[in-house]
Amino acid sequence: MPCLFDKTCDFNDDLFRNIVSLRESVDLFSDLTDGDEYSSEVAITAEMRVKTEIPTGLIKRGFHYTTAIGYPFETDPYLSSRYGNGAFGVWYGSLELETTIHETAHHMIREELRVEGIKGPVIRERAVYLVHGRAVLIDLRGKEKHFPGLVAQDYSLTHQIGERLHSEGHPGLLAPSARCKGTNLASFTPSILSNPRNHCYLTYRCYPERQSVSVERLPGEIIMEIRPAAV
Repeated sequence: MPCLFDKTCDFNDDLFRNIVSLRESVDLFSDLTDGDEYSSEVAITAEMRVKTEIPTGLIKRGFHYTTAIGYPFETDPYLSSRYGNGAFGVWYGSLELETTIHETAHHMIREELRVEGIKGPVIRERAVYLVHGRAVLIDLRGKEKHFPGLVAQDYSLTHQIGERLHSEGHPGLLAPSARCKGTNLASFTPSILSNPRNHCYLTYRCYPERQSVSVERLPGEIIMEIRPAAV
């Protein structure tokens, strides 16, 4: 039996991070201004003036960092996932845009199927960020033939992997996607992630009764139709 941890990768590239978001920004002052555009503009201008007077370095993390990188490590209790048992944070990104769409569509279908009587379509808006990753990672790509638990619905093996690598101080790993032929990166620390910037917005339309998701990049323009083999 080949060794599971005998390969590493000196990774230095961008990743796709796919999260729930909105295509259009929301007026955060609407409750105070009753929707009056002029009053909202005054409030926004005042807010920006205050921000410019904050000493440099006092606020270390901007909106994009918190949204695209920080959240999995700052949420307590942590979410249980393929490589995380809920005891520590794990951040996931994909090497390919198609992979991150397959991954998120699969989980969306699973979540909606838990709701009794739902028919659809259920519409969710998402934002895809590019985030740079730089680290020497454990490389599990190509190991799924000898270790099928890497892509199984049962997370027993992958939880053991995550627990070991996290406890030993490894920054993260590269692994085959369980949803398609792509690759995912699981990071156990935010220190290897940087430079988050918006790549695109997506709209998912989930049809639970037929277990499918259509994905739009522009309104009315379907770029993918996903029908997972199993959920």
